[in-house]
Amino acid sequence: MQTRNKNLASQACREQTSGLTGVHTHNLLKPFRMKLIIASALALATGTLAAQQVSTADSAAVKTVSGKEVLVSGKITDAATKKAVAGARVEVLDFSAAITDADGKFSVKVPSYNALLVISGEGFNTVHVSLRGRRSVEVALLDDSYDESMYEPVVTPTGVKTKDNVAASIGQYNVTGWKNITETPDALLQGRIAGLNVIRRNGTPGAGANLFLRGFNSLYATNRPLIVIDNMIYDANDYGQSIIANNSTNPLSLLDVKDIDNVTVLRDASSVYGTKGANGAIIITTLRAREQATKIDFGAYAGFNAAPARIPVMDAAGYRTYLSDILQSKGMSSADIASQPYMNDDPANPLYASYHFNTDWQKKVLANSKTNNLFLKVTGGDNIATYGLSVGYMKTDGVVKSTDLTRYNMRFNADFNFARKFTGAVNISMSSLQQNLKDQGLAEKTAPLYLALTKAPFLHDREVNSKGVESPNLSDVDIFDVTNPSSIIDKMQAYNKYYSFFGSFDFKYDISKYLSAKTIFGITFNKLRENVFVPDAGVAKDTLSNAVAYNRMATQTKRLFTVYNDTRLEYAKTFNLKHSLAARLGLRYQTNKAQQVFGLGYNSATDELVSIQNGVAALRQVGGGIGNWNWINGYFNADYGYLNKYFVSLNVAMDGSSRFGKEAKNGVSLNGYKFPVLPSISAAWLISSENFMAGSSINLLKLRASYGISGNDDIGNYAARQTYTSQNFLGMQGLVRTGIANPALQWETVTRLNGGVDLSFLHDRIGITLDVYKDKTSNMLVYQDLISASGFSSVLTNDGAMENTGVEATVNARVINMPNVKWDLGVNVSANKNKIVRVPNGSFTTQYLDATVLTAEGNPANLFYGYVANGVFATSAEAAAAGLMKKNADGSYSQFGAGDVRFADLNGDKIIDERDRQVIGDPNPNFTGGITNRVSYKSFELSALVTFSQGNDIYNLLRYRLEAMSGLQNGLESVKNRWRSEGQVTNMPKATWNDPMGNSRFSNRWIEDGSYARLRTVTLQYHVPVKSNIVNYVTVYATGNNLVTLTKYKGYDPEFSASPSPFAQGIDTGLDPIYKSVTLGIRIGL
Repeated sequence: MQTRNKNLASQACREQTSGLTGVHTHNLLKPFRMKLIIASALALATGTLAAQQVSTADSAAVKTVSGKEVLVSGKITDAATKKAVAGARVEVLDFSAAITDADGKFSVKVPSYNALLVISGEGFNTVHVSLRGRRSVEVALLDDSYDESMYEPVVTPTGVKTKDNVAASIGQYNVTGWKNITETPDALLQGRIAGLNVIRRNGTPGAGANLFLRGFNSLYATNRPLIVIDNMIYDANDYGQSIIANNSTNPLSLLDVKDIDNVTVLRDASSVYGTKGANGAIIITTLRAREQATKIDFGAYAGFNAAPARIPVMDAAGYRTYLSDILQSKGMSSADIASQPYMNDDPANPLYASYHFNTDWQKKVLANSKTNNLFLKVTGGDNIATYGLSVGYMKTDGVVKSTDLTRYNMRFNADFNFARKFTGAVNISMSSLQQNLKDQGLAEKTAPLYLALTKAPFLHDREVNSKGVESPNLSDVDIFDVTNPSSIIDKMQAYNKYYSFFGSFDFKYDISKYLSAKTIFGITFNKLRENVFVPDAGVAKDTLSNAVAYNRMATQTKRLFTVYNDTRLEYAKTFNLKHSLAARLGLRYQTNKAQQVFGLGYNSATDELVSIQNGVAALRQVGGGIGNWNWINGYFNADYGYLNKYFVSLNVAMDGSSRFGKEAKNGVSLNGYKFPVLPSISAAWLISSENFMAGSSINLLKLRASYGISGNDDIGNYAARQTYTSQNFLGMQGLVRTGIANPALQWETVTRLNGGVDLSFLHDRIGITLDVYKDKTSNMLVYQDLISASGFSSVLTNDGAMENTGVEATVNARVINMPNVKWDLGVNVSANKNKIVRVPNGSFTTQYLDATVLTAEGNPANLFYGYVANGVFATSAEAAAAGLMKKNADGSYSQFGAGDVRFADLNGDKIIDERDRQVIGDPNPNFTGGITNRVSYKSFELSALVTFSQGNDIYNLLRYRLEAMSGLQNGLESVKNRWRSEGQVTNMPKATWNDPMGNSRFSNRWIEDGSYARLRTVTLQYHVPVKSNIVNYVTVYATGNNLVTLTKYKGYDPEFSASPSPFAQGIDTGLDPIYKSVTLGIRIGL
């Protein structure tokens, strides 16, 4: 990994000055004949693309390009040992080079005393040293285990650059995937990059995470950053809902993290991607061969996943007491209550044994599980071609019984030198993933974890006789019509199979020394098939409009086929060793086709018949849909540098999309279609290269600024058009309208202003990056109310606006740098503030499950909006004195009494209604971030990652369901503290059937502090000493994930994300929780 960084750094420096841009742009373009963009871009159809090879130093001999040069001398040492570094290369790019002698000394010719030296050595990080008028320099190099160098190469949309020459705001993570025990690349980035808030969806293996870069930029369009894999745009969105309740599909789960070489995050103006760059971009580069010699890497790990800690619910005795109270509030007499079979305490009663267990239902559905992984990588090649081949296998069992994930993956990447001017690359990957799942969340009849919390604890999951002897048969639905959780675990079938093919082909042809043509052509194909069978035995029945559903079977197939093409001309040249210019003119095209078909059936003859065709024909339902959308993007980019001190980058993009309305008010009209023009500019001043910094101990100081406009085209494929669907009425088919046209509907526009500073000192041992930004979304999608005569309640328009402001800080340091002991510390913190600028009518509320979410001008998006609870009335006199009332549906009023919640009467009318609501919580965190530590001693290394989120509120919807005390289900142990008698002081109201006074309404009772700090991962590894001509290295390691979480939150886990929608954030719907895991692994290199 570190050697790779060094080589790429050298290559990046050369490309910025000699015109070779874009290392490993693994894409192949086949131009599409379009009339919409500049003719010169279309002329690239015969062009070819490139994956450039890592260049090596030509020689140590000095080469001179002009007659003017002066001599500079110096010495290179090891920063840890203070010893001289022999054989290090000291280079002035495109001018001269020298090699240090045994004493680490060198002399090299330079064009002036303001030149830039690029210094590299085997096992050390490459550094850039500006002479700043000096005639002699001494440089201390850090070893390449410190991977936070300010000069490391970064992959950008226009090629590979060194970090010190980049004017944009970027974050980078060099992946060491062997020790990252996580299933998905999106979850891998958590806590690694400032500004990127990674929230894991849930604890289901492969579920991944929702990503938010610098907050929300939209209410109804996607907020996910653009994903680019090997220079090809990858659609990582999940189209269509899963038929397995509250599960989601994650396309990134098909990518093995051990195939990833590097991740770059573009945070600011990403107009180079046009209307797909509104949320920034995440650029993923996969494995490649860095050397021609054949290398074999094998890795394996195995371990276990720990079931989460139980949520405390009432035991059998506490639940039976609760039942007595709730039935009494229903109007039943003491005698009637005592006559219920589950209330009988006479052992002679034949039903006594059936209702006198104390079952831990969570133990019935949760269990420790195991995980294992195998991975093999082979790289090598010759002067004609290099290749990288990997195969992988992963099997992870979930902590909910009968859930698991199995994945097989293969990747083949290769780079070719067809001729001196003609190069190419290929990237091919295939993956197969299968999951056994269960419904989760608030699926009351079929989610085993929810059922485990609400099921009566005095029941058993097996049939028992009058003497309490268990049988092997599962018990049926209980007297309260609640499903047996064990029936779901043992009998319910819910699985998916996910297949993916990713292929791209890149070509490059050097037209001249300074001009080249590049093209990438790629396709992706994802196919998902889901099957569900819910049995009759032990499961509560569904009531349909015309029947009772005893069992249910469903199937769904989704396909997404994408064709991508990017063709461009590239020009790059350095003038007089002072001016560098690189320009690109290109055209991208992407076409997408999504298909979905589903079927639903009921009431097969037995639970052994699980296919839809086995169900009753009259109850069978089938359906589906097709979605097609196309995108074209013409772009121009120019990067200019002067004296390696001043840098300017200009981007302009013009997009066309099949999604845009023809009457959009913005953009350029071409052939009846609207094309937005999206420019951006960024500039940087490398202050540390100025002569007045000659006596400074600062190694690097750079100021950055950028301004740009990008767009979001995720407005729906047909939202701008009138849509219809077929519908059966009285046995006849007809067309009905499903959507009202808005031909003026267009892209959302995001304007970004960013300022930043990069600083390193103490021989680059400490590096600091600071960014401040202000983003504004205009033409934001919102729903506008319509008159009832239209037949629709609302229409989607571009009448909204939103803004985000924030600050990001990253600090990396080599705290201890001794020969045998090293300590690297990294901290990143991000604070983002969101504000709604404009929405129709100034505000609106959204109902998400049982929550009310407020969107109002001048406030952050998605605030919790509800009632304020100020305790519980302890006495009737206290309640009477307050005089609070509730208006009933029939117009009458009921007065709050003893044991009811005392709600704040904000308008003072003594009636608790919607006018008494206010903001009661904000799910948006004040700040998030991560802390990395790595300590090494000789052959041992200990590394850890801590992630944190502070200030975010959570609506504990699961706790609301378990403390509502309005029905017969079991509840939390805290329910034992409910109000039961006159004068009792408690914060838990009384139990009342159907909650007539609305004590459990959406209020601050259910809002909790969701702040947390978590030891996300910790790894101890040992590099085994090897003396062999065959084995290069052996590393063994142990990794723990999620071992410690500090939080005040009362739920299973404070981290979850039920949906990428802003309206769903911070709402705990009881999804399967994230779990702890411990693994042992080995890596062997041949």
